[in-house]
Amino acid sequence: MHLKIAICDDDKVVCAQIESMILQYAQESGFDVTIHIFYDGSSLMEGIQNDDNFDLIYLDIEMDGINGVDVGMTIRDKLRDHKMQIVYVSGKGQYDRQLFDVQPLLFIPKPIEESKLVKSINLAREKLALTPKLYHYKKRKEYFSVWVEDIIYFENSGRNVKIMTIDGTDLFVGNIKDIAKEVLPYGFIQISQSIIVNYNFVSKYSREEIILINKEKIAIPKNKRNGVKEQFLRESDKHL
Repeated sequence: MHLKIAICDDDKVVCAQIESMILQYAQESGFDVTIHIFYDGSSLMEGIQNDDNFDLIYLDIEMDGINGVDVGMTIRDKLRDHKMQIVYVSGKGQYDRQLFDVQPLLFIPKPIEESKLVKSINLAREKLALTPKLYHYKKRKEYFSVWVEDIIYFENSGRNVKIMTIDGTDLFVGNIKDIAKEVLPYGFIQISQSIIVNYNFVSKYSREEIILINKEKIAIPKNKRNGVKEQFLRESDKHL
């Protein structure tokens, strides 16, 4: 596997440290890597907008001008890119809730620990190995495909299933049980007999409900709360 990685931090020492760790681990593990370094958010955004897309970005949160929050929100909301994996790097111990709307892969504190950097690379490689993954469905005599990572949730609607994606909604004849078997390995959580949600689009989770990044609320049935909690914790552990 070849990884194309961007490092964006206004501290050149931190950039060099991350680059050195990545190169060493790539050599030890036998995968190819290309690394691009940026010292501010503006130059990173310019590179991305010029079709210089990356598999993985190590992004400093606190930068002058366009900071890591602004970059992440631009990638997700304006460019509509949910494929690039973002790892936030910060000297702070706490993070603004707004950062979670960016769907970061991980948070890594400064000073950088090699073990946590290695974990982030391995997690990114696992996710990239699962993608590109297309979900296929049929409507009448027509066939449609959508990227799995672009699906927000599935909801049973009578004999039909509603599929909500970052681009809108659609309806097709289907079975939630069959859909669950196909998508649960890709980070989806079954909330009830009728709803399956993509973990990456969950903004807030509580025992009673989840709130998606589009502010939509989905209630969790009482008899499903323990099962949903187990699924949610299992997915959360992958991002810690």
